[in-house]
Amino acid sequence: MGVTALILFGGPVAVGTAAGYLSGGRLSRLAGVRLRWLWLLWLAAAVQVAQLATAGLPGAAGHRLRAPLLALAITLALLWLSLNARGRTWPLKTEVGLALTGAALNALPIALNGRMPYSPSAAAVAGLRAGSQTAKNVPAGHSTRLLALSDTIPLPPLHAVISIGDVLLAIAAALLVATAMHHPAHTARERPQPCPTPSPGNA
Repeated sequence: MGVTALILFGGPVAVGTAAGYLSGGRLSRLAGVRLRWLWLLWLAAAVQVAQLATAGLPGAAGHRLRAPLLALAITLALLWLSLNARGRTWPLKTEVGLALTGAALNALPIALNGRMPYSPSAAAVAGLRAGSQTAKNVPAGHSTRLLALSDTIPLPPLHAVISIGDVLLAIAAALLVATAMHHPAHTARERPQPCPTPSPGNA
């Protein structure tokens, strides 16, 4: 993972951790947030790797597989988030909803354009070479749909271009970490119940 990707993914987590500590939370309480259906997340990651590998396929095979695989990876990730929101506190549910909104805003331009378009002018501001294509990104043109939801926000210090959906996902990640650091050590369901004391007549 490059330095830019590390900052983009790890930055919100670091900000959330700092906010959690400043508000009285503890990192050890993250263990109390039980994550379910983790196999869905691993499956989404595997599909994402397969989607990136389509760039090396000859002919139009990679182009035909790229969008369906990316849609499947996003769907699996959204399903995992939705399942893990069930039974949580309302702050966690709200933050999961924010993450789902960000993911949906990213999925729309990808679904309509096959890959996430990016603004060539924003890429130039960020210090990137405009016009290059990857398995995930394509430069925006006259036929691009939903350009406003595409990668149009330049980050010159990181040499990156992000989308509105990316911003919402980063905010949601920071809030989720900060909120989880206030999670109670034991829930009512997890708290051990006292053993009943036998009556003298049953001894």
